[in-house]
Parts: sequence; C-alpha cells; structure tokens
Amino acid sequence: MAAASPYPLIVTNPLDTVFGLPTHSLVVHAVVVLLPLAALGAIAVVLRRSWVHRLGLATTIVGAVAVAAAWVSRFSGSQLASRVGYPDPHYDYGQVLPVIATVFFVLWTIYWLFARGVPGNRTRPWWLLVLGGLVVLASVVLVWFTILTGHSGSASVWEAIIENTSPGQFVEP
Repeated sequence: MAAASPYPLIVTNPLDTVFGLPTHSLVVHAVVVLLPLAALGAIAVVLRRSWVHRLGLATTIVGAVAVAAAWVSRFSGSQLASRVGYPDPHYDYGQVLPVIATVFFVLWTIYWLFARGVPGNRTRPWWLLVLGGLVVLASVVLVWFTILTGHSGSASVWEAIIENTSPGQFVEP
C-alpha cells in the first residue's frame, strides 16, 4: 500500500488551496513582481518614445498577466481570510489594488496602441502626451499601492513571529 502524498493533487476550490497550500500565498508573488515590472516598462516607453516597439508588447503581456494575477490574488485572499481572519489594512489594500491595476492596464494599452503608430520623427499629439502623463501617474500609484499591499500582508504574517523570536534562536542540526 502506497503512502499518502503530503501534496494533495486534487484541487477542490482553486481559489482556496493548490497542492495543500493557500492559493493566495502562491499568486501574490507574481503580483508583487509583475505589477511593478509592467509599471516600469510603461514609464520607460512613455519617457523614451523610441522604445515603444522594443518594450511595448512585452509590457502589455506582462501587464495583462499581472492584472489577472491581481484579481486572482484578491479572490483567493478572500478565501484565505475566511480561514484565518481579515487582516487590516492588508485586506482593504487588497480590495483596491486590482482596480488600480486594471485602470493602469487600460490606460497603458490605449497609450501603447496609439503611440506605436506615431513615427519617431513626428511630434506626438497633445492628447497622447496627456495620456502618457496619466500612464506615468497611474504607474507610480500602482507601484505605491503594490508596496503598501505587499508590506501590509507580509507584516500581518510575520510581524508577531519576528517580535517573539531572536536571530540564532533556532540552530541547524
């Protein structure tokens, strides 16, 4: 008779657990890496218009994956919170972050679709410059909220543990 695997292969609710681990703790890593990466790519393209063809598509793909991950993280976070409680202010930030990410992504996508059609030797229309400014502003807000959300989540998990332990308390055998 085979021993039971410590990693259950059956996923009953993918927003709750995957392989026995909370989905939220797995997905947030994609969010905290990909959202700032997409925001930085967008800022680079807006400020350096010659990069629109080099970085535009990659920034759009990374942004799409990041926004999807942000929504999955929000819903899986609600599932996790129903098990362990609703940590403030992390829960509140987590409700807002996917919305900000979506607004950023819509602004970025519209900007990218129009900016890539303007040849490099022509000036950009005023409305595209304004849209570029909004993309930069949305990028900065997105990175800030990603940091706030990630830090508050990390603090809700680790703060009490760190306060009640000291370095070197557990030594490897």
